[in-house]
Amino acid sequence: MHINIVKLQPMKISIYKITLLFLILAGSTSILTGQQVDSLSFSITPRQSFYSFENKGEFLLYIPISLSKNHLSVTLKKGDQVIASWNGVAGTNILRLPFSIDLKPSVYKIDAIINTAVNPKITYTSETELVILPYKSNEVKTDRYTGGLIVNKLPFFPFGFYCYSPVFPSLPEEEVVKGFNLISPYQKIAPENLAERKAYMDRCAEIGMKVHYNLLSVSGGGGVGSKIEGLSDKEKRERLIEEIKTFRDHPALLGWYISDEPNGISTTPSQMEEIYKTVKENDPWHPVSIVFMAPFLSAKKYIDALDIVMADPYPIPDNPVTIPGDVAFKLNAEFKSKIPFWIIPQSFGGGELWGREPTIQEIRSMTWQSIINGATGIQYFVRQGLNYFPKSVATWSECGRMAVEVAELTPWLLSDEETLPVTSTSKNILVTSRIHNGQLAIMAVNKVNEPVGTTFRVKGLQSGKARVLFENRLISFYGGIISDQLSALGSQVYLIDILPNKKEEESINSNMIKDGGFEDLSGPGLPSACYARPGGDRGATYFLDTRDYVEGRHSLRIITPQENKSLAIRFFPISVRAGASYTISLWAKSDPERKFSIATNSENDRLLNKEEMPQYVEILLGEFGRARFIPDNAWRQYMTFVTIPKDTLARIKTNLILKMPGQGVAWFDNVKVTEDK
Repeated sequence: MHINIVKLQPMKISIYKITLLFLILAGSTSILTGQQVDSLSFSITPRQSFYSFENKGEFLLYIPISLSKNHLSVTLKKGDQVIASWNGVAGTNILRLPFSIDLKPSVYKIDAIINTAVNPKITYTSETELVILPYKSNEVKTDRYTGGLIVNKLPFFPFGFYCYSPVFPSLPEEEVVKGFNLISPYQKIAPENLAERKAYMDRCAEIGMKVHYNLLSVSGGGGVGSKIEGLSDKEKRERLIEEIKTFRDHPALLGWYISDEPNGISTTPSQMEEIYKTVKENDPWHPVSIVFMAPFLSAKKYIDALDIVMADPYPIPDNPVTIPGDVAFKLNAEFKSKIPFWIIPQSFGGGELWGREPTIQEIRSMTWQSIINGATGIQYFVRQGLNYFPKSVATWSECGRMAVEVAELTPWLLSDEETLPVTSTSKNILVTSRIHNGQLAIMAVNKVNEPVGTTFRVKGLQSGKARVLFENRLISFYGGIISDQLSALGSQVYLIDILPNKKEEESINSNMIKDGGFEDLSGPGLPSACYARPGGDRGATYFLDTRDYVEGRHSLRIITPQENKSLAIRFFPISVRAGASYTISLWAKSDPERKFSIATNSENDRLLNKEEMPQYVEILLGEFGRARFIPDNAWRQYMTFVTIPKDTLARIKTNLILKMPGQGVAWFDNVKVTEDK
């Protein structure tokens, strides 16, 4: 603030100084009418780190607890233009204020003016910046309200791991098929290994895996094997900027990782703020993260130097398995609905300060304690395949199992709907709940190494049945009380329909395809009634997706990394009649923006100047018929017709086969075969 006092008389200067000092201490001002202005009690921020393609957005108004049950009148202004207003009793300490977006890319100052009925003589004010950026297909936003990310226009829960450089060529494909969606290699940003970095980035883009990009060697320091000797600060800055420019448009990029445990290596907040500013000046489309060691709440000092807080508590074997959950609880209390935080669970041990690595049960409990206490990202330290870190293949398989569980629950974990509160009668059971699209998910984890029987009480829930999601069983509950037993250090998820199901109209012609809507959850994350056949690329994947579908709760997502190397989904066999005709239909959509047609490595002959193949999808009814279509970014129904030759067997079994030879990602739902009468 600049104050011009040149024209003031001596007496006026003294009064002004006294008044100014009072205002600074009190956080309020008095205007001539006697109206008091308080600029400290309320605060406001946009819900997303930035907006780009959206037509509507939200602001988050943080309300003092003392005023949350009072009648408020809120006005948001951009200059003299009112962009949103609200009147009522919030009943909560965070008020969501929707607004329409009709602004060109820029940074806008937004003022909030709040009045209360309890004390009309006080006007409360707050201000924030609204960032509007030009849309980029690889942009990544943080959602301050849920703590999640928005990637490719969908909610995204990062679940992956650190690894070492050079990245073994087969590592990404070995892990993506298990359900991991994130990789973060330690690396040195040097010209001589640029080709290595481009190679793993390109492969991750092909298979749909994201990269939490490590800049430590030229940014905030720390990290395994990341130090480069002999570089001046100027040279580090030049390399930092060049690296950002090289990869900021890469489709695999998730975010920039700029410092590892700065509170442990004496890098000051102001130093990190300068680095953060440099990163954002060159790439405002991706979040910036920093990892912190104990005391983890020292992250507060670095709040202006990051978009994502990460913490790395490693307790095994000498400290309680509850430590990661406790850390997550404290971070959630500090940063909930303000900034995302991730936990780095321990997946190593047997050397240095750690006498052994976690057991299968311990790593499950640590992970789910962190998630239930609010973590919206998991990045294990560390993975080196196939059996180096962790040494136990079974332990790492358990991590993959949890990756699939979290993918299934992503819409719930990142839901912004008000939930039904749940409590446990056992102090050893940690529990939370989320609501998404008419279904309540109750997530619980055992904090002790012995089986625990418990009762969950859900406020507002009556009687019915709950699906024990990852055990393929049902249990009954009465009056909102669920009784069950959790295994030692085990976790459980219960899924309950809280809205009446809409009864689907029965088709005159019944569907001959078993589980054509992909709703059989016997094996979470994967289609049940089919075989999968390889097509030449070990990184091709087929997972169920709860984020986008036509009907039910799931679609089937297929990724073909390279052209003409698609896997094949071979549905459960059906019986057809000679001379009969059949209608084949399915719903499909793709994301053309995720088609990896431009590689950053211009020296890669496999990708450079190659004529791009359309993203074909093929549907086959055995050897009797084949159809091909190209899905786009909207759900559409595709149909074809097949007649069985009369000179074949009177009745024969065959399979419906789904392939996607064209490189890219697509979703499928409601697959049907019906006989034409």
